[in-house]
Amino acid sequence: MKEVIKAQVKELLEEKEYDHLVDLCVIDRHAWQEVRFRLYDTNERIRWAAIAATAKLMKRWWQLKQMEKVRDFIRNLFWSMSDESGGIGWSSPQTIAETIANIPDIFDPYGCMMIAYSIEEPPLLKGGLWGIGRLGKMLSDAIGFFQGKILAVFENDDPEILGLAAWAMGEVGFRPALPFIEDLRKRNEPVRIYMESDFSEKPLCEWAEEAIKKISMSA
Repeated sequence: MKEVIKAQVKELLEEKEYDHLVDLCVIDRHAWQEVRFRLYDTNERIRWAAIAATAKLMKRWWQLKQMEKVRDFIRNLFWSMSDESGGIGWSSPQTIAETIANIPDIFDPYGCMMIAYSIEEPPLLKGGLWGIGRLGKMLSDAIGFFQGKILAVFENDDPEILGLAAWAMGEVGFRPALPFIEDLRKRNEPVRIYMESDFSEKPLCEWAEEAIKKISMSA
């Protein structure tokens, strides 16, 4: 039976049949366990589909008034990002951000906590930056609290980190990042970012230009 569920979940994730998958998880805990396992899949497309499916399941539980079940899961994600867990919650920042995007009621306190737990942790930094971009304008009033830590990210030379940082700051409309993003206009390394259910790849300079426009428009 477990193998049947495992294969079914994998197929639903591949096809992005989220409604069907959520229905299955609500009635079968083994399906939900398999989705959780897939949050750490080495296949990027499966992993991102699992993140999306998890967030949609959390939304369903929230609508069913199972709020504490949602909070317990999010607390477990934060624990997985802590030193005490003994591991690394690779997909935790993204999963938390995607869940908040589906359930805006939980932005406070989890939105700022997501940044605090990930922004200074190298293994979690990319996920945290993606989470900031995913939450976008929801963070516009809170992001200033992390200004020093966020601007320090631009000292990194990793094109993917810089691309994620530029994109995220554009989504938030964070003006203090402008000078740092402008420095990226001459860099052409390809950067791929997952957005709107697929990957988008562009040169770093294009991500920078788009972010500059968004920040300028949001002023």
